[in-house]
Amino acid sequence: MARRRTCVLFLACGLFFSSTFFFLLGTKAWQNHRYVSFQPGLNMRTPTKAVSSENRANSLRTHETPAVNIATSQVELIRRWITSFFNLDTDLTVIKSQVQIGQTIQYEASRNKSTNITENFFRLIPESSPLLGRHFRSCAVVGNSGILLGSRCGPQIDSADFVFRCNLPAIEGFEEDVGTKANFTTMNPSVLPHDYDGYINTTSVQDRFVKRLRLLHDQILHIPAFVTVNGREHVEFANRMILEHHLPMKLSYAPSDANKKMKMLWGSSEFHTKRPSTGNILYVLATCLCDQVHLYGFYPFDKDEKGRDIKYHYFGELKNSTRNHNMTEEYRAFQRLHQRKALVLHTEPCDNVKL
Repeated sequence: MARRRTCVLFLACGLFFSSTFFFLLGTKAWQNHRYVSFQPGLNMRTPTKAVSSENRANSLRTHETPAVNIATSQVELIRRWITSFFNLDTDLTVIKSQVQIGQTIQYEASRNKSTNITENFFRLIPESSPLLGRHFRSCAVVGNSGILLGSRCGPQIDSADFVFRCNLPAIEGFEEDVGTKANFTTMNPSVLPHDYDGYINTTSVQDRFVKRLRLLHDQILHIPAFVTVNGREHVEFANRMILEHHLPMKLSYAPSDANKKMKMLWGSSEFHTKRPSTGNILYVLATCLCDQVHLYGFYPFDKDEKGRDIKYHYFGELKNSTRNHNMTEEYRAFQRLHQRKALVLHTEPCDNVKL
């Protein structure tokens, strides 16, 4: 009997000390936790395997109302992480009270280079963020991957309360697959030489550019104007066209430190995204604004699960030019967030279901 009591005593002491040890070890690990664990319990440094065609069909395509694929708690968790680095109300755009005519602003990526705030530029800078205080139930973020061709996702995209689009994409002729609604459209300065080559001296090209801008109506055009000196003349031309043609859209111009904040954000996670892409940035904006985030046209591979060729963009002939980005890593992040039901990643043809 005495031996049994002794064994029980030793066992109890052992359990106490082992529990204390692992509690302290866990506390230390949590204090050293330096990246966002999108899926606790997994080794986050182990790359996620590509989704197979069977699994993609089962996990990404749904015949149910898309809202059931969203977990509000996960959306809120990711939103809290994002807003610890990026404040949508203050970090989206430069506003008039922050600058004055003649002021110089240094470019983010062009060292020792700066631009002046001209009178025309100042006229277009907003008084406040065009998204200040806004909130939406459902948002669609539309990338430009060729995976959209034949998807018939246009009606579903247009059913969203708010639609984000990347880099002034082509709409006409692709409405069935990509929709027409555009509430927030980005335009990197490089869009002009890529898609409107010869715009400086060719009236017909200028007219085509203005025609595309008119499709934005009174919605938001977002221009990262302070990234590189190479984009200065493109930004100046776009501003001039908007003023000369009295185009009614709202403008926002990303501050020169916006990309730095985005890189810090993703640098705090497990995902090595390099320089975040435009689509990545739009996902961040959407998560700040929206209860449900649906991604379309995000697919970085040149073939689908059936071996069919996928164009880099659904429009034009632009080839893969992502040396500054890590698109496959961004896609891995979106897959993980889809698995957590923090967003819905659409890569299959759409059913006739509204968001």
